[in-house]
Amino acid sequence: MCGKFTAMMTWAEYVALTGVGIEDSGLTIDPVKELATFTPMASAPILHLGPVRQRRITPMRWGWFDPRAANPLRSFKHLHSRAEAIDTTPTWMEAFQEHRGVIFAKQFNIGEELPNGKTKQWVCSRADGAPVAMAVIFSEWETVSGPLRAFAMVTTASCPPLAAKDERMPALLCDDAEVATWLGEMGAANAELKALLRPYSGSLVMREQEPSKKDSAPTKPKKSKPEPQPRLF
Repeated sequence: MCGKFTAMMTWAEYVALTGVGIEDSGLTIDPVKELATFTPMASAPILHLGPVRQRRITPMRWGWFDPRAANPLRSFKHLHSRAEAIDTTPTWMEAFQEHRGVIFAKQFNIGEELPNGKTKQWVCSRADGAPVAMAVIFSEWETVSGPLRAFAMVTTASCPPLAAKDERMPALLCDDAEVATWLGEMGAANAELKALLRPYSGSLVMREQEPSKKDSAPTKPKKSKPEPQPRLF
């Protein structure tokens, strides 16, 4: 299952993929700022339709809101929504019908469960190096600190060669027409929208993620860390 993805592009390059002008994005971000890796609880730039059905980009937290958590702003209930039941599961039904979005990235990770209980990370990308468009759903909740917009990544069964390592992968939209349909610009019925959420038919490649310096460093006594907080990309 995908646990992180990496944009590997500047803000200007990202905005160009969305079809929203830099000036129209409503976000004051340096155009040459490099967008890096997004992990759970991070804020990511989600492309979606606004109230008058225009494209817009909004920072949203990766991690579905959990109102029963001790601190809902520092925890989440879900990271992923399975495509097969996205239109029938109460948690996702309204978001699938009304709040669909897209995020772009150059690569994403999947995890291979090893016999020893550990997980090996594999980095996946398009064979031609072009960005992928990943389908998400989102919602908004009112909290004591104000509104919280959060999203969950839609997943499908994995395609080759990823299926050899992990049975699930992000739902990837194949082209601009599919992005427009998923966003809601084409007035597609639910059945047409769900038909977009199938194992990717394009060519993907993957490589084993290199161990980080942190992973290869000698083990040190653990120190208490502050609770993770959402960050703006």
